[in-house]
Amino acid sequence: MRIYSPVTQYQWLSSTPALLGLSLLPMPVMAFDPSGGTASLFIILGLGGFTLINLLLQGLFFFAGKYRNATFAKRHVLSALIIPLMAIALAIYDHRGWSDLALNLGIICVGIGLILLPLQLCQIEKVANHNADWIISVGALFILALSYVIAPFAFFTIVLAHICLASSPSKAPKRLSYLGLALGYALFGYWVYQTIMMLQS
Repeated sequence: MRIYSPVTQYQWLSSTPALLGLSLLPMPVMAFDPSGGTASLFIILGLGGFTLINLLLQGLFFFAGKYRNATFAKRHVLSALIIPLMAIALAIYDHRGWSDLALNLGIICVGIGLILLPLQLCQIEKVANHNADWIISVGALFILALSYVIAPFAFFTIVLAHICLASSPSKAPKRLSYLGLALGYALFGYWVYQTIMMLQS
């Protein structure tokens, strides 16, 4: 059992006012540096979300047999590369140091690798799918349901619906595509309007 002597207790009590006084003194602090945050936020949320939804599109197009056409696969890849190119430009423009830049560029490289998958998928011999129109039209409505949580996804519903209509589907998938177009344009237009109003306020 440890016993404190009166001298030790007196020393502890006498040092208390000094500690309280030191705690009230202004101490130097590191200010928050917002540089690099915009690029990282765009890469994680923007590029990450786009890559996930693009993987879903790749699956739909592959099982629908669209990648049997190499030109369609190349167009899909070229259009999808716009987002990572924007991410590269933003990462170079807004970074705090080499480590931050290297991390962001590494994530972008992974995203680009996933975007280039259709160039490999188009080399796989796959017979034409008779339910291709159904796959794309139902996929458009599924992404439309996701867009009620993340509104920009409505853009991909519009793209899928247009692709389905361009392939001259039967009546039932065609009606689903028109439904996806109407709801997709309405939701995407409303999101654009809300974004513009928020930026102006």
